Amino acid sequence: MKFRTILSLATLFMACFTLAVFAQPLPAEGGYRSPATENQSVSGKIASVGDAAFELSTSSKDDQASKTVQFLVDDKTKVEGKLTVGAQAMVEYRSDSGQNIAVHVVVTPSSGY
Repeated sequence: MKFRTILSLATLFMACFTLAVFAQPLPAEGGYRSPATENQSVSGKIASVGDAAFELSTSSKDDQASKTVQFLVDDKTKVEGKLTVGAQAMVEYRSDSGQNIAVHVVVTPSSGY
């Protein structure tokens, strides 16, 4: 009888210890964090260039109407080429708080013909 009690208490202790080791605390803001969003990409013609932003005019094959998308440029943005109006560009970007932040921009100069 004594042996069964000791064995039962040891088993209970090990089960509690195992649960405590694998338990994870919840984040302070309450709830789980969503995984980081992946970068998206789009290409088109540069419509305007500002100090820390530029706009890209895009059109899809299905829809003949073009749409203009604004991108912000920060210190982490890698730009290959010069952002000039009328040049073709491919933009890899991420969305943050409803704004499009350019991550990598590849500019193909427009032909002068």
